[in-house]
Amino acid sequence: MMDATESTTQAPSNEPTSSPTLQPNTLAIPLPFSPHTTLHLQITRLQTSSLIFLTSTDPSTSSSLSALGSFVYAMPNRLCPSDPLCTALYSLPSSIDFATRVAKILARKTAKPTYVGCSVGFGNPTVEEEVAGVRAAVAEAMKLLGEGEKG
Repeated sequence: MMDATESTTQAPSNEPTSSPTLQPNTLAIPLPFSPHTTLHLQITRLQTSSLIFLTSTDPSTSSSLSALGSFVYAMPNRLCPSDPLCTALYSLPSSIDFATRVAKILARKTAKPTYVGCSVGFGNPTVEEEVAGVRAAVAEAMKLLGEGEKG
């Protein structure tokens, strides 16, 4: 006769084999065309998605807290993988374009949903400055996410 504490079979575990990174990775890099402006990234790699916060600082900004900025969600598009689906959850005109671009690129390259919070301020950037900022943010995010270039 079996004891109440014994069992004959072990139930399969539904626990994931790899746990998400709960500690965010942080990084600060100078922007290519604006050497006095620093881009700050905080990246949290979750099991099924990524959470990225971007902000910038320059010598003219005070040490006070930064504005919230825009918050964007992007996810891979199964019907057209080269064009991820994206929606703004909270938007400010000064940062929505940058946040949307970064979120779409990271969702496409990682093939995972991506949340991007962005309060990057360029002032009046040229096209080259903004493109260089997006490239720098994506390159550093991909390094920290540990994902290979997929797209």
